[in-house]
Amino acid sequence: MSAVNVIDGPPPESPTATPVRSRLSLLFAVVAGSMAVFFGNYVFFVRTTLGQELDNAALVGAEHETQGVITEAWDLLDIISVASLALACVVIGMVALLRKRVALAFAALTTIAVANVATQLLKRVALERPDLIGAGDVNSLPSGHATVATTVAVGLVMVTAPRWRSVVALVTVVFPIGVAVAVVTASWHRPSDSIASFCVVLGIAAASLAAVVAVFGFDAGERPPRWVRRSALAFASAAIVILSAVSLVGLWAVRNRLRDGQLDARWETVAYTASTAGIAAGALAVMLCLVLALRGVAVGHGGWNRTAEGATAVDH
Repeated sequence: MSAVNVIDGPPPESPTATPVRSRLSLLFAVVAGSMAVFFGNYVFFVRTTLGQELDNAALVGAEHETQGVITEAWDLLDIISVASLALACVVIGMVALLRKRVALAFAALTTIAVANVATQLLKRVALERPDLIGAGDVNSLPSGHATVATTVAVGLVMVTAPRWRSVVALVTVVFPIGVAVAVVTASWHRPSDSIASFCVVLGIAAASLAAVVAVFGFDAGERPPRWVRRSALAFASAAIVILSAVSLVGLWAVRNRLRDGQLDARWETVAYTASTAGIAAGALAVMLCLVLALRGVAVGHGGWNRTAEGATAVDH
């Protein structure tokens, strides 16, 4: 008599499905958070009178900067061009290919392309900016220059090996901060336009990474020394908290001056300074979210999907 195997219920879930699912949940949370901040930023700073007044106060405050500072802002913005973006794409693609991460190269370059196209569609077609305070016609959100700078920095972080990711994030974040502040200093964009750009880039980057993780999985990546991880995390977190506090306190003070009708050049400068602090906090938050979402893993090889082999590669 032959034995009959009776299976009661569905087969047990693969133990490696949990890491992939957890990582996907984290990346989708980043996408959702980016969308929430984007629309909150748009509704307040574009669709309300107070939001437009605060944004415009910062824009006018930038005009009180010295001519030397304004010239430096223009010089920095001149770096952004089709040629410089193409060169950055080549470098990002080469880094990923040298690490044999073809899917990751595709994700990073897709992020750059989609984010920049989405930015142009959002500000030129999708999002209306009513003139509630008679400030005239100024470029609307998101900022194209801020998007370009942020995609370059985020793309480099995406393709960097886990061991160096936090360090690269802290170094490259200087570029989007500088460009995002420069577009305000040059009177090209309001501060909220740059914040919108950060949200667009982070959301699309997280979605691209989620697609790679879902299809190819990930490998265990070699982490940097503990003191490096902790120092980078502590520095970024403290900077975000301090800069956000400076921004909120400054804008609240400007709001009170607006309410009392006592906004002068000094308080316009306060609005500009508070907004630049908020921009810096926003850029740091983008990098922190990206690094934490990728913490300890190298995306693209699918190590967690090769359960039968019993081991995963370690990427340096």
